[in-house]
Amino acid sequence: MFSKIAIIGTGNVGTWLFQTLKNKNDIEVVAISGRKIETLTPNFDLYIFALKDDVYEDILKQITFKMLYAVHTSGSLSQNILFPYACKFGVIYPYQSITNYELQNTNYEVPVCVEGSENVSEDRLFRWVNSVFDIVHKINEKQRFAMHLAAVFANNFTNAMYGIAYDIFKENNLDWSLILPLLENTLKKVNHQNPKECQTGPAKRGDISIMEKHSNSLHNNDLKEIYKKLSIIIQQNQSANH
Repeated sequence: MFSKIAIIGTGNVGTWLFQTLKNKNDIEVVAISGRKIETLTPNFDLYIFALKDDVYEDILKQITFKMLYAVHTSGSLSQNILFPYACKFGVIYPYQSITNYELQNTNYEVPVCVEGSENVSEDRLFRWVNSVFDIVHKINEKQRFAMHLAAVFANNFTNAMYGIAYDIFKENNLDWSLILPLLENTLKKVNHQNPKECQTGPAKRGDISIMEKHSNSLHNNDLKEIYKKLSIIIQQNQSANH
């Protein structure tokens, strides 16, 4: 197992990992900023890189020794970026959007996905991660990329839609809390159903007059286009289900 761990990166993911690991028995953990990579030493069992995707190459090139075991936390980068710099390598991918809110409120679930460079080292990594975190899955690189892409649609894009809805509420002097039961109910439904099966709204019903009225009320052309494109996708999904 890994008992002496270095976390490289002090952003939200790195901070969350540090906060989680520092409270575990028999684990010694330090956090190092990517800007201070020259302070990294070769006496750790495991090196966890929690960096922005576009800085990995520059940071890794500055390491002057071969790491025993290194992993990164990216949803889209190949584990093979670590190959020149570590004897064993892999990925520990927290499947959660971690912000300051999550750092201050620990009562939430974080599935952690594991990927290793070969079976023996992957099994070792999986056993250790499973001893530390509650929800752990083995995945491969293609699956991890698909999970990341799906999260962009289901989480990042959805949150952007929340922002648009928030602005509509604000412009019309409405209390944002009014919409929260609707959002919570939709999330409950997709816990038990294919999202396409619980789709509602004018696009699903083919209510053209309401859709036109909605579109005409939007003063931003980009929002009009989003409304139109998403309505088409909903209608196509409905046709495919029949």
